[in-house]
Parts: sequence; C-alpha cells; structure tokens
Amino acid sequence: MGQVDHASSHPNDESKIAREALRKVSQDLRALQDELSGQLNQDIARLQGTKHRLLNDIEILEEEYQTLKDEVGTLREQHSVELSRQQLAQQQVWAKKLAQALATHLQGRLTQDIYAGGTPVGVTTAPDGSLQNAYQLLSSLDSSLNDTLHSLQQDLNSYQSSLSQQISRMHSMEQQGEALLEALVSRLSLQLQTQIARPRAIATVTNGNGSAYGQPLNGYQQRPLSPPGQSPTGAHALPYNQPAHSQPHHQGYVPASASANSTSNPTATAPNQAKKPASAFQKGLIFIVLSTLALSVHNVLVGIIGYGGNIFGQIPIEGIFPLNIPNSLMLLWLRMLVVLPLMCLVAQKIYPKVWGELRQFLGQPDKRPLFPVIASGCFLFMSQVLIYKAISDIGPGVAVTLLFMYPLITVPLAWFLFGDRPTPLRGLVMFAITIGIVFTALPRISSDLAVGTVSPWGVFAGLLSSAAFALYLVSMQISFRKLHPVPATLIQFSTIFVLTSLILMVGSVLGLETAQPSSYTSLYIAAFLLGGLTLLGYLFNNFGVRLMGAAQASIVAASGPVLTAVMAYIITPGEKSTLQSIQWIGVILVTLGVLALSLERLGKKAKAPKKVNAA
Repeated sequence: MGQVDHASSHPNDESKIAREALRKVSQDLRALQDELSGQLNQDIARLQGTKHRLLNDIEILEEEYQTLKDEVGTLREQHSVELSRQQLAQQQVWAKKLAQALATHLQGRLTQDIYAGGTPVGVTTAPDGSLQNAYQLLSSLDSSLNDTLHSLQQDLNSYQSSLSQQISRMHSMEQQGEALLEALVSRLSLQLQTQIARPRAIATVTNGNGSAYGQPLNGYQQRPLSPPGQSPTGAHALPYNQPAHSQPHHQGYVPASASANSTSNPTATAPNQAKKPASAFQKGLIFIVLSTLALSVHNVLVGIIGYGGNIFGQIPIEGIFPLNIPNSLMLLWLRMLVVLPLMCLVAQKIYPKVWGELRQFLGQPDKRPLFPVIASGCFLFMSQVLIYKAISDIGPGVAVTLLFMYPLITVPLAWFLFGDRPTPLRGLVMFAITIGIVFTALPRISSDLAVGTVSPWGVFAGLLSSAAFALYLVSMQISFRKLHPVPATLIQFSTIFVLTSLILMVGSVLGLETAQPSSYTSLYIAAFLLGGLTLLGYLFNNFGVRLMGAAQASIVAASGPVLTAVMAYIITPGEKSTLQSIQWIGVILVTLGVLALSLERLGKKAKAPKKVNAA
C-alpha cells in the first residue's frame, strides 16, 4: 500500500513542477513582451521624430528648389527677350543694307541695259524687244534677290548658332560659378566656425539671472551697453553677424594691447594717456563687483521670501510663502512686472536704435531668426522658476553652486554643435565641477533624508535649472548673431512675462492656485526689490563689460557661488545658509572650475593678436 500511495503522489508532484515551470515561462514571456514593446515604442517615437524633422527639411528644400527654379526661369526669359531685341535690331540693319544694295543694283542694271541697246532716249523700241528686256531684268532681279536672301539666311543661321553656343557657354559658366561660390562660402564658413568656436565656444560666464555676458559662441561679438548721453565709438556701425577676423572692440573701450598695436608711434604716448585704461579697468571692476553683489543679494532675498530668517542674526522675518512651482511662477511674474517696464524705459537711452531694430526684426518675412530668441526666453523662464524652488528648499549657496555646473553641458554642446573639441584643461575643469557638485549636494541630501524632508527635490530642481540655463546660453548666443543684445533681452523678458501670465491664468482655471502670502504688502515690496536688483545687476554688468572687457569680467563673475554663499551666511545665518566644511570645498571647486575656463579664454584671447602680428 505504501508503494501505491507513493506512486500516486509522484504524478501530482510532477504536475505541480510542470505548472510552476509553465508559470515562470509565461512570466518571462510577459516580461520579454513588455521590454520589447517598450523598446519598440521608443524606437517608433524616435523614428517619428526623425520623420517629422526630415519632412520639415524636405519642405524647406522644396521651397528653396522652387525659388531657384523661378529665378532660372526669370533669367531665361530675360535672356530670350534680350536675344530677340538684338536679332530684331540686326534684322533691321540687314534690311536697310539689302534695300540699298537692291536699289544700287537695279540702277546699275537699268543703266547698262539702256546704253547697251544703243537706242536714244527719245526713240521708242519695238514692244517685243522691250518686253524681252523686262523679262530679263525681272529674272536677273529674282536671281539676285534669291542669292541675297540665301546669303542672309546663312548669316542668320550662323549668328543664331553662335549666339546659342555663347548662351549655353554662359549657362555652364554660371553653374560652375555658383558651384565654386557655394564651395568657397561653405569652406570659409567652416574655417571661420572652427577658428572662432575653438577659443570662444560657450564662452559666456553669467550670473544666473538672465544677465549673461562674455565671449560669443560663433562669430558674434556681444556689444556692451553705452551709458546714457554717450554715443558708442567705432563698433557702433558694424553689423551684428560680423566675421570673426574683424574682431571689433567693445563700444567705448579699446584694450591697451590693441591700442598699442594700432598706434603708429608708440613712443609718443603721454603718461596721462597711459593712466586712462587703468582707470577704466578699475571702474569696470567696480561695476562687475557691484553687479555680482546685486545678484547675490537677489538670490538671498529669494531665500528670505521662501523660508524667512533672522536678518544679520538680529531681526526675525517670517517667510512670505513657500516657493513651490505655482508660487515661484507668481514671484517671477511680479518680478517681470517690475523689470519689463523699467527695461523699456532704459533701453531707449542705452541703445537708441532698439525700437527700430525690433520693428525690422519682427516685421521681416523670414521668422526663423526669431525662434532662437524666443527659445532663449523659454529656457531662461524654466531656469528661473526652478532656481527659485531650489533656493527655497536647499538655500542660496547650494542652489547657485548647482546652477554654476552649466559647463558640464555647454562644453559637450560646443563640441557637438561647433566642433570645439574639449581640451585637457576643460576635461579637468568638468571633473572638478562634478566633484564640487557632489561635495555640495550630498551632505544636504543625506541630512534631509535623515529628517524626512523633501529638499532632495530642491537639489533636483537646481540641477534641472542648470541644464535649462545651459540651453539658454546656447540659444542666447545664437540669437545675438542676428540681433543686438538690448532688443534681444527685451524679447526674452517679454517671453518670460507672457509665459508666466498664461500659465497662471490656465492654472487658475484648472485649479492650480498659488498659496496665500503672509502679507501682500511684503510680497509687493519684495517683488519690487527683486526687479530693481535684477535691473541694477544687468546695467552694472554691461557697463563693467564695456570698461573692463568681457574676458576679464567673466573672471570676476566666476565668484558668484562663493559670494552668494557668504552673503547668505552673513545676511540670514541659519540652517539653510550654514554650510559644512565639505560643502565649502565643493563651492570653491565649482568656482575654481568656472574661473579656470575664464582664464583659458583670456589666455587664448591674448595669443590671438600675437599670431596676427606674426602672420
């Protein structure tokens, strides 16, 4: 009996094992199906995006082909009209010559016939003889006319064949010239982009609040603002998309090296003239320091709005409202409500042609140059909203340090877009910035996870803000090739104002309400201060670049993270403004990385005139 029971239970075990194996196989198949379907969906989405891009390219190429076809048709019509005019004029000349030749020939033949007959003028001949003479004259006239017309036809055919050969030769030469010109332009453009992008790609050091400055990305020299009542010198009449070899100086500022090279008699320089560049440099340094201070105080004020604090450790101030995404949008909208009208008032004084250029730029039929300007405004909008969120969650010092990690994105973008291969120094700088970001962010994340707060989202917002800011820098420098920085800045600020207004209106309809501030008066005063600090930072920055030079100004602006952390610790000492030792090391590493990039650009800028003089 035991053997029978054992035999009966054995098939049950085998069936269970089989069912278990079947269940595992079915689970594996489902997982494989999900994985394959996910990959296929991603491939389909990527292919659809590629398809849309190719369709757009095809439409653009078709439009260009149609335009070229119309131009070729117009040229052919012009050639045919000109040819017909020439042929008609030549035919008229030949007809006149033919009439003269026929008249001369007929006169000669008639005279010969009259004298050959020997009959006096007054004597009449027989009707048969006169008729025969008339027939002979007509036959000779007909033969001469046929010969003349035949020769004219041959001449016309030869002229027509020669003209057609010349026209075909002109068409072939025109096509060859177009091909040579296109190849020459592409070669020159490639060489210029290579020469410009290597020392200058993504050479903008900014303060993180939309007041960017520095060297251009690819061929556009950013012109700083001229103060009210002072007209810019030299470079004012130059086009915006000037080639790189022109190298215009900033308005109202000529570096000492450039002035020394351009002076025909260096020994005639007076001592008081040598002191002027030094004084201009000192004034520019003061302006750049004031700009950096204004924007550091701006970031500290954003932190006070979000979480409050004790001013200088003595005056307690309550936070106005927590800066989540809706509240950050509201604060940014109020800030633009202050900055945009003031910027419109100041723009006319610092750049008199601003409204004329805006009308011309917005009224042109080709709207493609407008897209980078609007895109830069959108990226700046995203960066500002996210940095407000990050400052409120993790403090100004850590948030601004995370914002200054944008070289980790701009350096690869320069390699991808402009062929500017990273140097070993840039690789070392990127590594130092990465280590600095880790040192700065990890202690904050670990401490906040230990107490159960949500500030890791603040770190994530700071990283996203840096990515958006890097894209803003790229699109901004592309837009500065076609448009002066002052009207471009107006379009960017207008884009931010429109985006915040639309999102707030749509959010109110969808139920996304902003929080109630603790005091509306405090909110309005804080927004006015933010707008005023933004405008002051923008103006100080541009005046400083005009006097000091963009490369030198970027070195001073690289101190933004350290200065913001110090200002936050002095103005609002507390938990979020107090940094650990390893965080201070991270802030200093990021600052040194950005400073090294600025020094590299300054060194390449100093080597460029030496190469030109040697050539």
